[in-house]
This record gives sequence, C-alpha cells and structure tokens, in this order.
Amino acid sequence: MNNASKLLSGAVALGAALAMPIAFAQSGPTEADQDATQSSAPQAAQPEAAPKPVTWADLDSDKDGNLSKPETAPVPALNQVFDQADANKDGKLSAEEYKSFAMKQQGGDPDGAGSH
Repeated sequence: MNNASKLLSGAVALGAALAMPIAFAQSGPTEADQDATQSSAPQAAQPEAAPKPVTWADLDSDKDGNLSKPETAPVPALNQVFDQADANKDGKLSAEEYKSFAMKQQGGDPDGAGSH
C-alpha cells in the first residue's frame, strides 16, 4: 500500500504541475538587484533553489498533444499509471484522459455530475 501511496502522490504532484501555466513572465533584474549581485559571490557558484517542473509540453516530444508511454518515461509515477489512465486504450494519453484519471484517484468527479 505504501508503494501505491507514492504512485498516487507522484501522479497528483504531476497533475498539479501540468495544471499550472507553462511559464510565468519574469521581469529583468532591477538596478538594486544588479548592485547586490556585484557585491556578492559570483552567481554561478550559488545552487538553484528548485528544478523546473516538467510540463505536458516538455514530455510531448512529437508535439501531437498526447503522450505515448515512452514519452512518459522521464516521470516514473506517470509511466506506471499510463495504462490505467489511457481510458480508450489507444496507446496515447490525452490531457483530458489524464485529468479524468487524476480526479478519480482523488475521489473527485471529473464531469461534475456526481454518481446517481
């Protein structure tokens, strides 16, 4: 059960990452930032805070809008649930299939209709 929890946790984290916009615009450094940088150690020596999250577009190497199982290999949690999430079993995971799968895993209703 612990392994299943890790898979679900990874899938939920990926779902959250994929639900975010691809990129946010950032403004350039201000004059105050440049002054502070010049007086501190070289920026290359400073470690990065966190790795860039992987997006759907990053994984979609053939740019067809869907993910194949090989395209999900860089994200082991997604790769392991690929067959379950591929609702129509066509070997391609659409964003809608993945969202539906993630909602079901979280106990939500992807259609908002409820189960009557």
